[in-house]
Amino acid sequence: MTRIGSVLTGLRRRLRAVNAAAAAVEVDHWKTVEEKARRGVRQFWLNHPRVAYHYHRKALVDGLSWQEWIVRRFGGPVPHALELGCGNGAAALALVRQGVAAHITGIDLEETRFAESRASAAGALDFIAGDINQLQLEPCRYDLVYALQSFHHFERLEEIMYQVSRALKPGGYFILDEFVGPARFQWTDLQLSLTAHILGLLPRHLRMYEHGIEKLAEARSTVEQVVAVCPSEAIRSDEIVNVFEHEFDVIQHRRLGGTLQHLLYSGIIHNFPDGDVNVDRMIDCIDGLETAMIETGMLGSDFALLIGTPVRPHSIR
Repeated sequence: MTRIGSVLTGLRRRLRAVNAAAAAVEVDHWKTVEEKARRGVRQFWLNHPRVAYHYHRKALVDGLSWQEWIVRRFGGPVPHALELGCGNGAAALALVRQGVAAHITGIDLEETRFAESRASAAGALDFIAGDINQLQLEPCRYDLVYALQSFHHFERLEEIMYQVSRALKPGGYFILDEFVGPARFQWTDLQLSLTAHILGLLPRHLRMYEHGIEKLAEARSTVEQVVAVCPSEAIRSDEIVNVFEHEFDVIQHRRLGGTLQHLLYSGIIHNFPDGDVNVDRMIDCIDGLETAMIETGMLGSDFALLIGTPVRPHSIR
């Protein structure tokens, strides 16, 4: 082996080690998130039913959830669907039980988190372990490919969407319910300023973190801090819509908000009780304010529902 060949081999080994370490951090992070969810810990803005109500209302297509809409388009359950970034398989299992898909294949980094859902699905779920950035899909295999709040963790957007496009059967659909806001959570000054002003209007008891500190503003973490928590977090999130529009004919692009609410409720959503008339009214007003700012173009929408079909048939590379 030449000296250059030896150097390249060493570089490849180090790169594989770095990628394996990053994958391990990802898996550990999401195992922690899932464990908290099992204990009923309210971690994210959409964990509150009233906040989630507005989000899903804005995602309706012809008055239907995308799940109901896709069943209507197919005249029954989708024969074979693929979920990108399936995690523990809970969403896939729910879609099977709801009659949205007859069979779902899930792809994620490792299989152990998926085992319980697969065991509960009576053969309707299977799993592929792998890095979606290195995705190689069989052409014309799936009737539906979807990702739920996972696609913003993928770096090779163009290649992944190419793979999805050619893996869809004629008449198939690609659906993203996704964070499409600032990469690496680098919030704009306007987002941070408006969030701080809205926080100032909330009663103090709703602004308290669990450790007893009052939330007066949302911070902008450095890129390094974001990566330390989750190496793939929002890696190219701000480019997802543009790449999607290039690779697919867009049937629906629903702007779901979250530009302020995602930041506002971070770390304090546990303070907002369910079914409280005054709290629900406050949530309604905040959602209405954010929606008005998005509709007038003052703010972009950090979350979106995208539904598309392949722009054109693809040859196999």
